[in-house]
Amino acid sequence: MSHKSTSITSGAMIMVAMRWIDRFIGIVSTFILARILIPDDFGIVAMASVVVSFADIIFDLGVNVALIQRKHPSQAYYNTAWTLRIVQAACVATVLVILAPFAAEYYKDPRVTAAVQVMALSLFVGAFENVGIVDFQKELRFADDAKYVMFKRLVGFFITVALTLIMQSYWGMILGTLGGRLAAVARSYSVHPMRPRFALSEFKEIFAVSQWVLVKNISSFLDRKLHIFMVGGLASTGVTGGYTLASEIADIPGTDLLAPINRVLFPAFAQARDNLEELTRLLLRAQAVQVMVTFPACVGFVLTAQEFVPVALGEKWLFIVPFIQILALSNIIQSINSSANYVLTVIGKIRLLAVTSWIQILMFGAGALLLSRNLTPERIAQLRMASIVLTFGISYALLMRNVPGLTVRMLAQGTGRPLLACLAMAVALFFLQTQVQAPNWAMLVLKVGTGVLVYCAVVMLLWRVAGRPEGAETYFLSKIKRTKPLPVGVPGEAK
Repeated sequence: MSHKSTSITSGAMIMVAMRWIDRFIGIVSTFILARILIPDDFGIVAMASVVVSFADIIFDLGVNVALIQRKHPSQAYYNTAWTLRIVQAACVATVLVILAPFAAEYYKDPRVTAAVQVMALSLFVGAFENVGIVDFQKELRFADDAKYVMFKRLVGFFITVALTLIMQSYWGMILGTLGGRLAAVARSYSVHPMRPRFALSEFKEIFAVSQWVLVKNISSFLDRKLHIFMVGGLASTGVTGGYTLASEIADIPGTDLLAPINRVLFPAFAQARDNLEELTRLLLRAQAVQVMVTFPACVGFVLTAQEFVPVALGEKWLFIVPFIQILALSNIIQSINSSANYVLTVIGKIRLLAVTSWIQILMFGAGALLLSRNLTPERIAQLRMASIVLTFGISYALLMRNVPGLTVRMLAQGTGRPLLACLAMAVALFFLQTQVQAPNWAMLVLKVGTGVLVYCAVVMLLWRVAGRPEGAETYFLSKIKRTKPLPVGVPGEAK
């Protein structure tokens, strides 16, 4: 394995660990707020957040992607990127303030108006963050990046929880976000020496990259939020709040586990984009590790949701269990696609990714139209899962077409053993459910413990039967034994 790959791996471990702590803080925050507030409060924030998030996507023209992809950006390049973010945020915030009453009319809840307008202010404040922070990712300074992100999370956590406890309403969440963004902007200028100025001299250069990032971001937003938006127009405020919370919880085993790894992978892939052999090696290792972690986490979440919800959130949230189970299953497919999407991004195939995302959205929309007379929140979740499954193969077909030498066998190598181990885990948990009667908290502990033991045992057994090939098992064992892992690839192809 190359020295570059080794340094990326060792540095990434620090960053990933700290980022998972960050995600853990966010999860704890969600659970605390769910205990304090009622579904109706979450519904107001969810309704406003969908509107503001769409504006946030438009605000993010991908200037960070442009900065990371450019090997040696000038100060003028940074200045232009920073200016573009502020100009876009100002325009979007203004539009949000004007359109907020129409959003409230769609949701049939006048409280949404003020919520959207205050969130628009938060969006504008966040645009002033020091653009130099992107250097932490660009230069693979994982620890610095993680410390800054963790600061933002901790400050936002304490402000939001404190305000929610005091106000006992959704305003605690909204004002907490504003306070957190103000603190983050101030912090960004203390941790990085760059002092950007207003400029637009490099607008054409940045927009050449960002225009397709924008198209992809809009499609990604619609993929993640369109189903929530549809539930908001269909169901009550309380059900919308519950569905949104279910979506956030379902993201924990997939998206939240992958987010720290993906933050590391993007600049690592970007540095290796001119070396297809190294890029392929990084891709195979990343996919094997991601699948090994996310498969059992997603399946386990589906099988323990009935106990997890009343224990973690309270009995008032039991109605969201079916939502969590369906949405968590959807994340299994998305976890497999994650690395492929990042590789296609760094090799400049963002346009193809955008097309793939739009195909998925159109399939979801077509299904919603066909079932428009019988739509329910649960059926919307099922439609989302179906659209993800139906477009699953497109990303990998594009990947193999654009990365010479990559084969289906190489890509599938890291998924077989985790898949079989998940099936064994599911059988064990179903058997446990039929044989044991216990309180929810005890059953949750038993299921988690049994699931972990069965999954790990079956994975290791299958790995040994297969002749101990290079893969995620090798990677994790090397970390336990503190040795350098060999690259993930098919036998005979690794250096």
